[in-house]
Amino acid sequence: MTALAAVDQQSRQTADEIQRLLTIYEESFHAVADAWRSMGLDENSGIQGAFREKIHRLHELSAQYNVDRLYTVLLQIRRSEKDLALRQDPAYRERVRTMIPEFRQLIERSELPDTAKQKLLAELTIYAKTFEPYAESALKASSGGGTGPFRDAAHRMEAILDAHRVPNLETSVLKLRRWEKDFLLRGGENYPSMLVETARTMRAQIAESPLPVADKALLISLLRDYQRSFLVLVSQRASIVTLTREMDAAADQVAPLITANVDQANQMMATRVGEIAETSQASVRLGLIVTACAIALGILLAVFITARIVRPVRQMAGLLDDLAYGTPTARVATVPGGRNEINAMGESLNTLLDHRATFLGWWKASMAELSARRDLDGATSEAARDEAITELRAASIAKVQQLNAIRGRLMLHARRMVDVSQRIGSAGGIPAEDAKALEHAAQGMETLLEVLAAEGAQQPEQAQASTTANVRAGT
Repeated sequence: MTALAAVDQQSRQTADEIQRLLTIYEESFHAVADAWRSMGLDENSGIQGAFREKIHRLHELSAQYNVDRLYTVLLQIRRSEKDLALRQDPAYRERVRTMIPEFRQLIERSELPDTAKQKLLAELTIYAKTFEPYAESALKASSGGGTGPFRDAAHRMEAILDAHRVPNLETSVLKLRRWEKDFLLRGGENYPSMLVETARTMRAQIAESPLPVADKALLISLLRDYQRSFLVLVSQRASIVTLTREMDAAADQVAPLITANVDQANQMMATRVGEIAETSQASVRLGLIVTACAIALGILLAVFITARIVRPVRQMAGLLDDLAYGTPTARVATVPGGRNEINAMGESLNTLLDHRATFLGWWKASMAELSARRDLDGATSEAARDEAITELRAASIAKVQQLNAIRGRLMLHARRMVDVSQRIGSAGGIPAEDAKALEHAAQGMETLLEVLAAEGAQQPEQAQASTTANVRAGT
């Protein structure tokens, strides 16, 4: 941005706008990263870890109040007991005898507190022992109205189960987990409201249950903490979506500005090349007039002037025309260390062509790299990602090749400066030609070093872009 701002006023405005957008992008990126850390980078950290811990505890406790199966088997035992008294059929006694061991196994495998299990097992033992005398009397049509110790034991077991029974509590907890997972996977707006409604129903069921007050308070507190943490996560997710849109919007505006700046640079280059071409053509016409006047001095002098002046000037004019309307690859033949103006003009034109080729090649490679990075960030399939990576690698290789070429040219300038300095040292003075050659070599090295400095300044931005890609992938 600093190098771009130094070109002209319009480039300075473009650089300021790009810098502003990059600042917005950086701030938005850090805000998104902080929001993700707050929400939790995995299921055990941040807001996710907070509500996950609450729901796991709630799920563990809900298993202690899932006695529906026990309650159903106990009711089936009591029904068979009543049918035995009504019909005096031995099959009902056998059914009760079969279901008592089944009921005992269910009690032992349940997740009820140990004290409740022991009470149920003790009452079941009493029921099993006292049921047999009752069954004998019932089969003799003298049931005594279905009362006795077995009936009292059955009532006490029902009371114990009622004290630990919240209908469908564990199922409701699983529903909460389902709405939670659906929201994390799909981000639908209806899932939070469904979760809140399920939690409200669960609180009503817990409040109406015969559980102890302390157990009710614990369950309701865990449920409210879970709901509160989940709604905070929903809000944080919405904030992340908004911040991500702002970050993407800033990034999407940078590329058009760079493209417009390249177009502007190309137009400016074409204008300057046209001016140089007009000046060169005027110089050619003047040279032709001088040549025509010098014909009188002799054919030998005319041939010499034509070979040494007119031909290089025409070649330079042709190159300038190509420079105005295309991309010339040829160069003016020059003599190293030559001391005439035409040779100096040729060297200057060759330097201009080299600088232009370096500038255009660098911009094309940079734009290809930027385009490849955008395609890589926006890739939605593995094939598209591979293609974007291939393009990015090709752009990087092109830039490395250009850097190697620049390094070679720097070495040539350095050797030329060494030669000039040696001549200066041996001559004891500074000829004007050597001073000019030394100045040109220094200017050439300065230009090439600016390109290398721009590449060095670009490396931190590439590292930051790589970090941005890694954080999205982890997400």
